[in-house]
Amino acid sequence: MRPLTALTALLAVPLLLLTLAGPAQSAPADEPLRVWTRSSKDGRKTYDAIAAAFTKQTGIRVEYFNAMTDFEPRLARAAVGGRMPDVIVNEIGAAGQLVNMGVAAEIDRTRIAGGDRLLDSAWRAATLPDGKTYGVPVSVQTHVLFIRRDWREKLGLPVPRTWDELAALSRAFTERDPDGNGRRDTFGLAVAGTAARGYAAASLSSFLFQAGGEFQRRGADGRARGALDEPAAIATLTFFRRLVCEDRSVQPNAINAATQDTNKAFSSGQAGLYLSGPYHIALFDKEPGRARYEVVPLPAGPTGQRASMAGGELAYITTRGRHPDEARRFVEFLISPQGQTLGMQAADGGLPVVRLPVDHDLDAGAVHGDARWAMVADEYRQHGHPMPQARNWSRLQQLAADGFNAILAHCSQDIPGELRALNQRFNAELARQEAQ
Repeated sequence: MRPLTALTALLAVPLLLLTLAGPAQSAPADEPLRVWTRSSKDGRKTYDAIAAAFTKQTGIRVEYFNAMTDFEPRLARAAVGGRMPDVIVNEIGAAGQLVNMGVAAEIDRTRIAGGDRLLDSAWRAATLPDGKTYGVPVSVQTHVLFIRRDWREKLGLPVPRTWDELAALSRAFTERDPDGNGRRDTFGLAVAGTAARGYAAASLSSFLFQAGGEFQRRGADGRARGALDEPAAIATLTFFRRLVCEDRSVQPNAINAATQDTNKAFSSGQAGLYLSGPYHIALFDKEPGRARYEVVPLPAGPTGQRASMAGGELAYITTRGRHPDEARRFVEFLISPQGQTLGMQAADGGLPVVRLPVDHDLDAGAVHGDARWAMVADEYRQHGHPMPQARNWSRLQQLAADGFNAILAHCSQDIPGELRALNQRFNAELARQEAQ
């Protein structure tokens, strides 16, 4: 995946071009609604089922485009070419970036049918620091821990409840031949540690929150300031670098791994622990197989604090889409009980695209008929900790990921010193964004 830093200049271009281009032209009546989703081919199967139901109900045809590895560059090129989709479904953290591009239209939540049924926490996460909302929540999620239960039980070890227990289990999976093949070819924790697309920051975020840390804090003056030089951040990076450099209990090449790589590490039996979202339950039920693994809450931090990074997806109605009314109706269908249920119930061979429902009356455990999903929903409600609100969180997350990745990649670096330097860069970017 291309790092967000490589897209900065590219993403700045569409704003100027969109400003100069004038209002969008009207579309032919029979033209389909164009919806772009940042999703895999397996997620696309579920989106196709949603589109079929929406078309049957409304008569409005939907034309999808989906991508994972190059979604942002394609979006930037579409903006430059003046042929934007009508709806974009992307991560919450992309909101500021899409606003800066001039792509996302402001949302009046009181005019979205069904908006009053959505979780307040989801609406808050969709609101930028200026108090404006530019996307409608369609899915939320939180981190949980996937464990090879067969390995753990063979070694007679407990489900980890603390960082120390997690480290001990990770070492055991690396050193004690849990798959019984007589070779040292297994590892403990699978880590998406690449700097690309901010993965390193996302992977470590739950641990940072468990340690009592934050990426930034807002002072009494309302201004945000970086918190990446605090003791909690030092403890988090020290813990992870121990796993990488001393214990060597993470999968090989973890510092260059994205989610596709870590998915494969866990599903193939290379690694036995994986911190990720509930969207991988359906994937791992196929391989390594439901009977072989378990899904459990994250361990508590050094002081006993529980926290799990809470994220999700928003549906953005674009400023230059050619079907604004139809776009609104599609978004309203996505957040309806029918749309949310279809999004949770993956089509054959697909993956759920609604991780946890945003409708506060829907029960994920009941929809899936699976107590694991009820556990994830409870973790989101009880311990979910959102990423910060910022004018461009994607850029800030990328800065944090660059710094975290560099610390993990160099085993002799001075962690407090590197974090002080990182925090200075983080503060400079915060000041730049707040001056805009």
